[in-house]
Amino acid sequence: MTRFEAAQALKEKKKLTHRLFNPDEWIMGSLYGYYLDEDGVQCTAAHFWKWKQSEEYNDGWELYKE
Repeated sequence: MTRFEAAQALKEKKKLTHRLFNPDEWIMGSLYGYYLDEDGVQCTAAHFWKWKQSEEYNDGWELYKE
């Protein structure tokens, strides 16, 4: 999915991964606009996307399969 689709999915509290992430890495939308990662770290949506500005993150997003 694209960056836009991923942002929408995260708003729906879905758990996503990216083709550049390690196999056990994921990010999930949570309450109040925060995102939660596999280590239990929370950050704002703005902070997360600030570090995902390169072209590689324009697509390659998918639902995380546990």
